[in-house]
Amino acid sequence: DQYRATDTVIQGSGKLKLVFVPDGHDEKKEFEVFNFTGAGGVALSMYNTDESIRAFAEASMNTAYQKKWPLYLSTKNTILKKYDG
Repeated sequence: DQYRATDTVIQGSGKLKLVFVPDGHDEKKEFEVFNFTGAGGVALSMYNTDESIRAFAEASMNTAYQKKWPLYLSTKNTILKKYDG
């Protein structure tokens, strides 16, 4: 959800990691996102749930149907392949 995204200023060099710790006994998943060098930069983390994605798609289709508007879907899965399908 872009409205609940987290951003932070990175000061200095170091590794930025994304860690998912599942409920239960499954192993955590850890991904190295970027290795900052020099002065640092900024970092952003955001998410979307399957329920939210479906609700947005359904609302978009219902609105287009009710208003008799065409509805187009466009994705760019060259960067975020898992997110954009």
